[in-house]
Amino acid sequence: MGGFLRCESGVESGFAQRVSEITDLVANSSANPPASRAAESPFWLGNESGYQAWKRQKLSLRESLDPARTFHLDPNHAADAVQISEMRRQIDGFNFILFGTDSELTRPGFLRLNRAFGLNRLDLNPGAGGDAVTLLQVVEADDPRARYIPYTARALNWHTDGYYNPPERRIRAFSLYCVRPAGSGGENFLLDHEMVYLLLRDTSPDLMAALMAPEMMRIPANRSEGQILRAEQSGPVFAIDYDGRLQMRYSSRPRNVIWRDDEISRRALELLREILDDSDAITELALGGGQGVTCNNILHGRHAFSGHDRAARLFYRARYHDAITFGGD
Repeated sequence: MGGFLRCESGVESGFAQRVSEITDLVANSSANPPASRAAESPFWLGNESGYQAWKRQKLSLRESLDPARTFHLDPNHAADAVQISEMRRQIDGFNFILFGTDSELTRPGFLRLNRAFGLNRLDLNPGAGGDAVTLLQVVEADDPRARYIPYTARALNWHTDGYYNPPERRIRAFSLYCVRPAGSGGENFLLDHEMVYLLLRDTSPDLMAALMAPEMMRIPANRSEGQILRAEQSGPVFAIDYDGRLQMRYSSRPRNVIWRDDEISRRALELLREILDDSDAITELALGGGQGVTCNNILHGRHAFSGHDRAARLFYRARYHDAITFGGD
């Protein structure tokens, strides 16, 4: 992880004052859980002992697990207790699970499999069908969806899903399932947002505080032909959810985000981008037909794909307002 931005231990008084102001804003933000719940979360900057305990457990768990492990799942049969325990550990370590099925899933089967992860509250986005499943495939140029990268063969840079959604429609998890892969390219890359938080906080808690500021990122309204399809949204990059879990909102596309423009915010964003450019925690994979990934809305992206068969690439996607849970969680 050698290329990370170095942060001096002593900062100028104006910079330190801004850190204090941002920390106060985070503490009083309605986007964060009640103080009692926040104080218990290892992701609250004031809970150093809780954070260190969580960090030790997280790193130890990751060392003992393989992120590329694929779990064989059947939407018609529940996993046994041993497999559930192993999947829970995988989620705790990486916040995603790779899975495979013996036969191609139908859309109802895909949703049924996701329910085994405690995922029930679907997000109905404009590109989805009536069942809230989105078909990710290349569309014709005259299709309204062609203005969005997921419906093209172009590369899709680092982002979390639904970063533009209002708080009441926060995306906490999503699932992708490959029906047909591209003939060439189209590999996915994944990065656990909790690991990004760990690297940021260990490098500079002050810059971590900046990324938790309520006005750190502003998403312009989505307009088409003079109509507003989605209102402007503002919020933090990192936030603590109602249950103490960590949530992240991010997009690498400059036109999609207006970032807070002050010194500490610029330095925090620079550090975040350095981590995304150079992290041993990144997992790259090429999903084949009958394989998928279910995750707690981690950072992810996709390489471009090309060739005469690019229109044949087909993935199912479902987004959820739930986080992944198993029995007893």
